[in-house]
Amino acid sequence: PNVKIINDGTRRNEDRHGAVACLQLTVKSCAVDDHLVVIGGDTLFREDFSLRKFTESFFEVQNKDKESHLVLSYQCKDEETSKYWILELDEDLKVQCMKEKPLLSETRSRNAVCFLLYFTGLPVFIQNILNCYPFNNAVYFRRPVYVLRISGRFDVGNLPSYIECDKYFRNQLQNPSVYLM
Repeated sequence: PNVKIINDGTRRNEDRHGAVACLQLTVKSCAVDDHLVVIGGDTLFREDFSLRKFTESFFEVQNKDKESHLVLSYQCKDEETSKYWILELDEDLKVQCMKEKPLLSETRSRNAVCFLLYFTGLPVFIQNILNCYPFNNAVYFRRPVYVLRISGRFDVGNLPSYIECDKYFRNQLQNPSVYLM
């Protein structure tokens, strides 16, 4: 497989560039102009996630509109909305807007983004998000963005979340040979 590691040079938590800026760095460094799968390094998916289903869903939305994008989302807890990007959706699971770490009073949605993306036109998508910085308002997209819902994910960013993730996989993973397939 074609694997390339990109380092943004960050040495301290306080100096982090953020997920979108790191995604932009990766796209520029690798000269990406085709479909792309991006998974944050600290993200693990629950056993019910299927890369095959995600790919099939991507091509379904592409058949509707070639400029469509697809992202993964899951229902986060009320107290977690202020930690994540939150998507507001219509009844067809089309993203109406995306809010960065909103307060509970700023949205009724609990659709958290998993930052797994798979589409062409990624540089334009990223620039659209960065143009809204510092994200005081919602991000609205120029191209259709649809959601595939999953049951959840693990954000393995500290020891307690690592222990929770380890416990889940020790107790829940039934068939390791087909995990993520």
